[in-house]
Amino acid sequence: MADIRQFVKKDDRTTLLEQVSKKEVAKEGTENQKKILPPIGKIVKRGIGIALIMVFLLAGIHFYEKSRVYTGYDVLALTELTESGNMTYMAYGNYILRYSMDGISCLDKNGALIWGQAYEIKNPIVDICKDYVAVAAQKENVVYLFDRSGSQGSVTTGYPITSISVASQGVVAVMMENNGMNYIKVYDKNGNELIGMLTFLEGNGYPIDIDLSEDGRKLAVSSIDIEENQLENSLVFYNFSEVGQNYIEKLVGGYSKKELGDVLIPEVAFLDNTVICAFADSRLIFFRMKEIPELIKIVEVEREIHSVFYNEENVGIVLNDTEAGGLYLLQIYDNSGNLVRQISLEQDYKDISFTQDQVILYNDNSVCIYSLDGNKKFEYTFEKNIILFKQIAGFRYVWVNSSSINDIRLK
Repeated sequence: MADIRQFVKKDDRTTLLEQVSKKEVAKEGTENQKKILPPIGKIVKRGIGIALIMVFLLAGIHFYEKSRVYTGYDVLALTELTESGNMTYMAYGNYILRYSMDGISCLDKNGALIWGQAYEIKNPIVDICKDYVAVAAQKENVVYLFDRSGSQGSVTTGYPITSISVASQGVVAVMMENNGMNYIKVYDKNGNELIGMLTFLEGNGYPIDIDLSEDGRKLAVSSIDIEENQLENSLVFYNFSEVGQNYIEKLVGGYSKKELGDVLIPEVAFLDNTVICAFADSRLIFFRMKEIPELIKIVEVEREIHSVFYNEENVGIVLNDTEAGGLYLLQIYDNSGNLVRQISLEQDYKDISFTQDQVILYNDNSVCIYSLDGNKKFEYTFEKNIILFKQIAGFRYVWVNSSSINDIRLK
């Protein structure tokens, strides 16, 4: 058998040597890359380590913010007020509403005018839902409608107004009274009558409070009825959508003393578009109304109710707390009627509200802020009075006093 090496010519040998050399260099480069690049396991471990550090860091920040108590504030911006006498201020999303008998205006957090309108109303009543604001002349016949861009028209009613409720797109429900007869009508923002209902004491009852759903398609009414010469409170619910077309007068449900008990219900409110809470003198009554009302929970309240407030997620009631030796007891419920927190309040107040993840209460000079888990985050007595105190974001607030609007940050 011939030696295979004899068939390799000189030129071919040179070519083979070059190819082998290239392979060796490539192999060496790969080896060097293996030495330079860390193993996959080390990369994974390093990534897990960094992730754990971030988790612990975030947990630490969360714990710090949760336990932190603020003791003072810095003024970031201040705007002098040219007039504040006889003015009422209200929180309006990220803006501020200011109104009186002579007109209404919308201001930003620095006091700059967004829009304004003059009118003459002796006893203005205001309702807000999302972007829309309704201002009515109580015992008169006009409702003014606004959104964040300004005036959206007005509604003229046939009878003196006693109460109003506006929806998120400008639909407004109006409760009226004339010569012992009571009317509830629903209008669009152009003043067109959408729904008209007549109620009176000997018939459907005397309405004492109304509230529209956010979409303007549902209405809850608390009314007093006469049964066997005794007054009884009832709740009725209307649906103005296609579902309600199948019911007489679009009345899709009602509850009386049999279901509600012997109570007085001065206020009823849609917490969101489907959940309703009726605030009685001795209980909270929760309903769910996607189309037809459903009673979901009755919460018995054994102490005297001092005040109530709510947002989409929570309901707060303030009870007199003489039994425990304190001033007030705040109970917070979720929108299903479950008690989630109790907070002892040691100060009096003229306003209390939910704002993002906090409860803010204030009187003429002092403010107190609690987190929803019950921790007191801030308590302070200002050198000037408090007309309005509202949250902007986090621990940044707007404080309105008789002489200025202040953009402040707690410290």
